[in-house]
Amino acid sequence: MADDLAQIIADCQVGDRRAQRRLYERYHRTIYRLAARLVGQGDAADLTQEVFLRVFARITSFQGKAAFFTWLYRITVNECLRHRNRRRQPTESLTEEPLAESAGPERVLEQADLLERALDQLDRPLRLAFVLREVEGLSYQEIAQVLEIAPGTVASQLARARASLQAYLRRIEQG
Repeated sequence: MADDLAQIIADCQVGDRRAQRRLYERYHRTIYRLAARLVGQGDAADLTQEVFLRVFARITSFQGKAAFFTWLYRITVNECLRHRNRRRQPTESLTEEPLAESAGPERVLEQADLLERALDQLDRPLRLAFVLREVEGLSYQEIAQVLEIAPGTVASQLARARASLQAYLRRIEQG
């Protein structure tokens, strides 16, 4: 699979449209899900397209020093931050889990809404670190690369995010 990805990237770097399509098909759901978590579902589709336009415009600069998905996530995070700075509005609550497995529609909606309300309470750096770790499953090192911060900073941001989320959930429970 890594060799296949390397070939797709190499083909994209010489402008092969079929390779670009393959790369898009491989990663667009992941990028959409991340964008939905960072800027809201309403803007996620447009941002996903913007991310891939930027990826294809910059693919020749990808040298393989970091994992491709780290490079791709970094572009996605940057696009989401630019978007949020332009809009200066809080994210909207998700009406459903993006591309979620069916686990009972009422339960999924309830959990998605609670998670979004809780995440909206976090400062942007804490939210980014938490989403990349707990939703996207990145390692501390990968998050450090994506956010261009030290792994120790990732650990402290995650600890602060978890503490803030727990405090928020306790307040919700207490009414």
